[in-house]
Amino acid sequence: MSGAPRPIVFDTDIGSDVDDAVALALLLACPEVVDLRAVTTVAADTAARARIAARHLALAGRTDIVVAAGEREALLRKGRFPVWGHEGRGVPEGPLAPILDEAAPETIVRLAHETPGLEILAVGPMTNLARALAIDAALPSRIAGVTVMGGHVRRAAIGGRVFPPGIDYNLCSDPEASVAVLGAGFRTTLVTADVTLQVWLRPDDVRAIETTGPLGAAVAEQIRVWDPVQRALFSGMGGEMAQDNVSFLHDPLAALALIDPAPIGFEKLRIVPTIVSGTFRTIEADPAGELGIEMRVATRVDARAAEREIVARLKRR
Repeated sequence: MSGAPRPIVFDTDIGSDVDDAVALALLLACPEVVDLRAVTTVAADTAARARIAARHLALAGRTDIVVAAGEREALLRKGRFPVWGHEGRGVPEGPLAPILDEAAPETIVRLAHETPGLEILAVGPMTNLARALAIDAALPSRIAGVTVMGGHVRRAAIGGRVFPPGIDYNLCSDPEASVAVLGAGFRTTLVTADVTLQVWLRPDDVRAIETTGPLGAAVAEQIRVWDPVQRALFSGMGGEMAQDNVSFLHDPLAALALIDPAPIGFEKLRIVPTIVSGTFRTIEADPAGELGIEMRVATRVDARAAEREIVARLKRR
């Protein structure tokens, strides 16, 4: 890719599933493509998540990047954001990047006014973005693009288990926020659970990441913490996980869509963001009709090529 790095805000629920930390490391490994301006945290203990993000930035030597804590609760449905209990395990103590007093939605709005071409990579619930829209209804015209890890459009499966809508935590945990954001008119890219459930890290990948420096070592340790949690979670839902899967690459695949989307196949689809029987849905509409909103949607992936590209870029650190 050529041209100046693209300014990005990374909106994340880092600290639970390790894929947020892997995605942040991937962004930091690609400064020729991504100019990370801020990390904003969402869901449950966002102050703790902000400290985790700030520690990752410091481990990478990037204390020039600021962090802002955001919304702790869903817009309407309280108690929707779980705390798993392992948040922060595997993250060594030490210096932090700056954490702002400013709330994350205000940070997003301010940076959108200050930064031409700003994009947002959103890999958690949409609550911060929904609050930012409430502050500035013109936000979609100020943001160059929003890439979202979320949605379930066609077929989301683990092994032979095909999941019904609702498997996507990011958009389903705060349905009202997701409807507001995806219906607001942002130039939106969806990297859906349909494709992210096809890509994962393997034990050899973790060992390679671990040798890349302090951030890589911390991320590798968090992957080892997450591995049994992930296996219990998805096996409990009937998913037949591959034995070598130590971490799905949900959020890193969304980051790769910004950095180098070559392994990912996209379609322009008309999507209806809605709530059906209490569950958020991204329903594919007739492309020739008037229903829905046009979005760039990931519908296929060369899984091994994506995995190799992510790991190769992480190893550059």
